[in-house]
Amino acid sequence: MYIVTFHTQSAAFMYKRLLEQNGLRVELMPTPRKISSSCGIAARIFEEEALKYSIDDLDGIYDEEFQVLFKSV
Repeated sequence: MYIVTFHTQSAAFMYKRLLEQNGLRVELMPTPRKISSSCGIAARIFEEEALKYSIDDLDGIYDEEFQVLFKSV
């Protein structure tokens, strides 16, 4: 499982639609405080394949133990 954070709420919804259109499971959730205080909405993804999809407003990607895999600059 991975947690994806975003700069904006609209980006979270856009990312969810993108993954669902490609047949991938995704759930929106409140962003854990340990990760970020960005827009407040994060996406939980369950398949590693989902990591290849990206959008401009993506803030970060974390593994299930909240270790950073990607952080935008």
